[in-house]
Amino acid sequence: MILVLQIFFTILLALMVGSFFYYVFKYTGPWGSYWTFVITLILAGLVAAVWIEPVGPMIYNFAWAPILIVILIFALFLAASSPTRYRTSNPARKDIPDPAEKNLPALAVTTIFWIFMAAMMIAFIIGVFRVSASF
Repeated sequence: MILVLQIFFTILLALMVGSFFYYVFKYTGPWGSYWTFVITLILAGLVAAVWIEPVGPMIYNFAWAPILIVILIFALFLAASSPTRYRTSNPARKDIPDPAEKNLPALAVTTIFWIFMAAMMIAFIIGVFRVSASF
């Protein structure tokens, strides 16, 4: 039951932080999507929930402060890696890349994203089995 509450509160915290960064600061991470930003925060919070020792204030026997700190740190890192969007009325501007060109940096970021997501899922699953084995 405690694990279910941890998952629920972690998802709730990640949605609140992700929505704040998306709607207030207009940051979506390097992928430009709200859902990839929030899913990354959820996975970071879930990994923190199962691996970090619970300290600080408790709600329903759930230490929320360390998880919130991890989610905020991940949100700040993702916000820092958000692309800067240039808006100009001059269509002849040469520093904006042609969409037909291959975008190798975007491919590299996407590959790193999927490797990172897989590593986070594996860390969460190992952490859940580690916690359940201790009972």
